[in-house]
Amino acid sequence: MTEKLDAFRQGDVRGIYPQDIDVDFAIQFAHAFAHHFAIKGHVAIGRDMRASSVALQDGLNQGFNASGVNVVNLGLCTTELGYFASAMPDIEAAIIVTASHNPARYNGFKCVLHGGVGIHFENGLKQVMELMLAGYSNRLSQKGRVSSRDYHANYIEFLSGRFSIDGANAGLIALNGLNGTASTLAADIAYEFELPVTWFRKEPGPFPEGGADPVNPELRLQMYGFMQSDQFNLGVAWDGDCDRCVFFDGEGRYVPSYYMVGFLADHILQQSGPGAIVYDTKVCWNLLEVIRRHGATGIPSKTGHSFMKQNMKQHNALYGGELSSHHYFGDFFHCDSGMYAWLKAVEFITQLEMPLEELVAERRHLFKCTPEISVALDDTAIASTALLKKYGRDAKTVDSNDGLAFDMGSWRFSIRDSKTEPLVRVNFETTDPGAKLIEYGGGVLQVLESFRADEADWWAGLVVA
Repeated sequence: MTEKLDAFRQGDVRGIYPQDIDVDFAIQFAHAFAHHFAIKGHVAIGRDMRASSVALQDGLNQGFNASGVNVVNLGLCTTELGYFASAMPDIEAAIIVTASHNPARYNGFKCVLHGGVGIHFENGLKQVMELMLAGYSNRLSQKGRVSSRDYHANYIEFLSGRFSIDGANAGLIALNGLNGTASTLAADIAYEFELPVTWFRKEPGPFPEGGADPVNPELRLQMYGFMQSDQFNLGVAWDGDCDRCVFFDGEGRYVPSYYMVGFLADHILQQSGPGAIVYDTKVCWNLLEVIRRHGATGIPSKTGHSFMKQNMKQHNALYGGELSSHHYFGDFFHCDSGMYAWLKAVEFITQLEMPLEELVAERRHLFKCTPEISVALDDTAIASTALLKKYGRDAKTVDSNDGLAFDMGSWRFSIRDSKTEPLVRVNFETTDPGAKLIEYGGGVLQVLESFRADEADWWAGLVVA
């Protein structure tokens, strides 16, 4: 008997369609999900613009209806609209059919319970998988029904009550939807707040074969080229399902999330006063300095939206930021939102007394990092042991909360398995000059070379971000 279904990941369900995930999988998933989480009333289901998403949503609808559960069809939408729907009084759970930024051949499910409570492998998905492996199905005479609701106007009204933005002072903003679902919300939000915007890759679909990852160097270069066409004050790009949001300065240069997370945390702490800030531990020194300066409380978390949501709710955090450009907000049900991040950034930008690029330069003088380097290894456990042997004795601390993170005094690095791809993520940061960061990183990559399982150019990513 199969012991695992490959589409089940640590933080969500995601795999190649139709090998790992197909319509039958979706039907069985709905039966198991409804049973394990005791769903009796309504579940909201939406989808992104992938070619396989309609069929998978139909499969979920069938499975939930057969389980006596009514389905609220959200249609084509952003993932965050699903989170918003989950807060409605009669919605017990929300599922968005999406594989986020992954290439077009992938698809999956992002799931939350009522009020945006995150679900991951350790708090429910494992049991759902086990029920599916056992062939479980609900056999009820009373079937559920499918109805449609459009929450877009409700969500924009919700946002308008939380932001006071003078669009006249925002300057021209470049928006890049990467042919994902961003424009289903962002166009109306721009109109609501009277923000002057110009679009690049606005329409949902066709989904890019190579994926919709806004930090992909090739896609960042496209955005830079687009932003040379006018005098922009800010650039914003979202991934396929719009829960990741990245930023570009007025010159069209990418602002690493390492710094943007710090800027947003600083802005929110100025607005709200000291509170809890949740962060992933891949690279975090820049953010930790902001947290200390405000007398706030830093809450480390495993990487991944479900783990971040869990910590946001547990600690009633004001904000959470990940290196992957997921931004979480306490007043958005402690969930991540690409639209919230955009509007918070506009608030922040309009209050700056210097260009964003100058502020980035100030922070880069204090803290430097590399872009995240993705590597394939023959055996991550043995490679980690080799790193412990070389660096463990001299490290001030070695944190094993999420992979391994080594604090070497004036520099730090982390290594951890990706939760969405069969890769290992390596990150570096330092308070030393940039040349030293490259030297430190080179030593770590040299150790990992002995365990290489790909032909990628790891060293190309070893630059100061």
